[in-house]
Amino acid sequence: MSNGVPRAGWTSWLRPLPLLFLLLVSLPLADMVFRFAPQVTVREKRRLAAPPRLEWRRPLEFLRQGDAYLRDHFGFRGLLVQGHSRIVAGGLKSSPSDKVVVGRRGWLFMGRETESRDEREYFRRLRPFTPAELQRWRLVLRQRREWLQARGVAYLFLVVPNKSTVYPEFVPARFRPLPRPSRLDQLLAELGREGDFPVIDLRGRFQAAKGGWPLYSKTDSHWNDLGAFHAFAAILEKLAPRFPGLRPPALEQYALRIQDRAGGDLAQMLGLQKRCYREQRVRLQPRQRIEVRTLQARKAIAPYIHQSISEAPAAELPPLLVVHDSFIHQLKPFLETRFRRVVYVWDWGLHFFPGIVERERPALVIDEIAERMLCDLQPENPPELGNAAEG
Repeated sequence: MSNGVPRAGWTSWLRPLPLLFLLLVSLPLADMVFRFAPQVTVREKRRLAAPPRLEWRRPLEFLRQGDAYLRDHFGFRGLLVQGHSRIVAGGLKSSPSDKVVVGRRGWLFMGRETESRDEREYFRRLRPFTPAELQRWRLVLRQRREWLQARGVAYLFLVVPNKSTVYPEFVPARFRPLPRPSRLDQLLAELGREGDFPVIDLRGRFQAAKGGWPLYSKTDSHWNDLGAFHAFAAILEKLAPRFPGLRPPALEQYALRIQDRAGGDLAQMLGLQKRCYREQRVRLQPRQRIEVRTLQARKAIAPYIHQSISEAPAAELPPLLVVHDSFIHQLKPFLETRFRRVVYVWDWGLHFFPGIVERERPALVIDEIAERMLCDLQPENPPELGNAAEG
């Protein structure tokens, strides 16, 4: 201090702060343009917002779209999401997203997949089927079976259990199920009213087989090759009465390989697939190769519905049509080596396709869905099969 006036030297370090602040707040915008920051993949099981489109008659809509786009694409977003996930999931053992449940011993489970599909609620059995919903399911599936039977085609309904159903011991203790049947329990009981309905319940088989290597990926919402193998074995066992001499598969026919890999879709949704949630992937490779030809790669045949076709001339079983969801990826290598022709229709809505049946004339139709789809799926049949509500 000199003559009562403080010296300015000690405050000189404050002068660049406004410039530094402007630089910091502009970095995310600069990264949106030049993308100089390390890119981190975060799969969020949803479509990110598209760039806004200016329509002079709807200026407020442009602002809304712009806000959504900035939220989904601002600079350093992947790094920030990854950092937040690492602190919450890795440090606090909790989940930073309602889409993923952080379980015990490094296991991840699906949470809220959509607004109407939440595996946490399903696991806790909070919303059972109504009698009307159960009746609709039974009548829709009965119509499919009867329509196919009239044309000499067999039918199977396959429900892939949720990972939380097979491995409840790794689900956090706070998600305790209520003491009442699950939706799958209800549906199987309802289908039992049809007598010997052709449905495959994998839960008992999976419980018996899960003592060794896991049947599901610890960091993915899907099963692995071993889980798919046991489903394949169950399918062939169900078909044995219809196809005399059918050889059941043996696990010894496959070589088991363990591969270290980045985490699956649930880990990717947290952005922690490369470090925090790497895992040992279980793979099965056939010891004896059979030629399989891809006749049609995935091709859109309707909005959100895709078809693919494979052939194996040396296979022992007749043509097959499978309507499925994403669990088919691990099941494909088994099916297409035993069926001479397989038509795959990827359809989350589990619709029925009379036109494809008439064109392909399969010996068997399999409807496959994941158990969690029972949360909100409302099955429907085309007019050719009648009105299930009147059944």
